[in-house]
Amino acid sequence: MYLPAYLPDENRIPASALYLGIAGVVPFWLATLLFWSTSDPVGSERAAAITIGYGAVILSFLGGIRWGLEIAPAGRTVRGLTLAVSVVPALAGFAAMFMPVLIALAVLVCGFLLQALWDVVAADKGRLPQWFATLRMVLSALVVPAILLLIARQVAMALA
Repeated sequence: MYLPAYLPDENRIPASALYLGIAGVVPFWLATLLFWSTSDPVGSERAAAITIGYGAVILSFLGGIRWGLEIAPAGRTVRGLTLAVSVVPALAGFAAMFMPVLIALAVLVCGFLLQALWDVVAADKGRLPQWFATLRMVLSALVVPAILLLIARQVAMALA
């Protein structure tokens, strides 16, 4: 089963990829809801830590996808630059875990947006399936607002 049905085959997101991707967005929104629903500083810190830690894991996963795609085709020359760039999301996510909360959340937003842009450009060049670029845009459009709401709440709490 592919979704949506009106797109050409190469553009249809496989249902399993879509459902698993959406499931991967849920922890971001749960942490955002926790962050906004509590006035307890400990609860707010936990929600931010959950988002930063989970965001680091997901950025690592996205970089790993690109590493795997680069080494997958047997007999093809591996582009060292692509391998090098594919570790940047993991490094950025790891570094975010040691930064002040607002900076860490901003790093995650930048990381997700840049990774999505890289994936879309790669799909346009035929290095990734078009459906993957579409999926990445959908998921980024769901993840980034959750993180931006955390930033907004963090700023509001700092100004209060």
